[in-house]
Amino acid sequence: MRNAKFWILSVCFATALTGTAFLAGSSNSISAEPREDLKDHWRNHDGHWSYWNEADKQWYYTDGVHWFFSTGKGWELYRFDKKFGHEGFEHGTYKVPTPEVKVVVPRHEVWHR
Repeated sequence: MRNAKFWILSVCFATALTGTAFLAGSSNSISAEPREDLKDHWRNHDGHWSYWNEADKQWYYTDGVHWFFSTGKGWELYRFDKKFGHEGFEHGTYKVPTPEVKVVVPRHEVWHR
């Protein structure tokens, strides 16, 4: 009987140790952000779609009326003064608003690596 208890406890201990090692290993792989090619792409973060432009190394966002860019601390109105929007982009009739026009800047967060 004593021998059986020893083996049962040994198996339980080995199973717990293996499970702990497995969980510790998998949590490291989950928390490590997978490397992705930082090509131009869209990403949904904080409930909003933002656009990463690799040439500018910057996030852009549109509310459907105006375009904004991320300063790292928030969003600012984009005046198309960088590389994004110069090639392969249809401006249509959009004109950047003058400083007198009151534009509500978005407040949602920007995704960071």
